[in-house]
Amino acid sequence: MATRLVGLVGWRGMVGSVLMDRMQQENDFALIEPVFFSTSNVGGKAPAQAKNETTLQDGFNIDALKRCDIIITAQGGDYTTEVFPKLR
Repeated sequence: MATRLVGLVGWRGMVGSVLMDRMQQENDFALIEPVFFSTSNVGGKAPAQAKNETTLQDGFNIDALKRCDIIITAQGGDYTTEVFPKLR
């Protein structure tokens, strides 16, 4: 089975950071290829869990998001309202 490309948006906030901690504890990052997205720090350094994509990707780049097999977002309702229809 191929490793799934998983996009994570909103991973630095209160909810996202708890999710990241839990994923780390459960060793979930060993099972995926994470891609970290940001809406405020595009091009910054991705967290230590990053593997191949070590810079933060643009959370509004629909083409980059579409590359992902799975997208997990804790960015909030306004972000989802704006981005989700474009991904469909």
